Amino acid sequence: MRALSAVGFVISIIGLLLVCYNQFAVIPFLTDLNGSNEILDNEFTAALRQKYETQLLFISTISIIVGVFSVLFCSLVYLRKRTRMTLMGTIFGLLAAVMGIIHSWY
Repeated sequence: MRALSAVGFVISIIGLLLVCYNQFAVIPFLTDLNGSNEILDNEFTAALRQKYETQLLFISTISIIVGVFSVLFCSLVYLRKRTRMTLMGTIFGLLAAVMGIIHSWY
């Protein structure tokens, strides 16, 4: 049970890191590409915009999957042994899944 809760906790931390990368690296750059009047709209910027939109959707989907798996692992263990690590893993996994859903609607 301890190994399963540790795996769930590590997976939830990975999901949280993916969400943070999406929030602080991909979304601001994509917002600058879409909203700036100073950037010329040519073939290069269109390809760059497409690349970052694809990356945003891919990382969002991965963070949703990782968040759901970590919630499943940690919540199943939390029902039997009520430890802080499983509770934090469940909360972090839920946060990763919700933020992944929000980012996929961008």
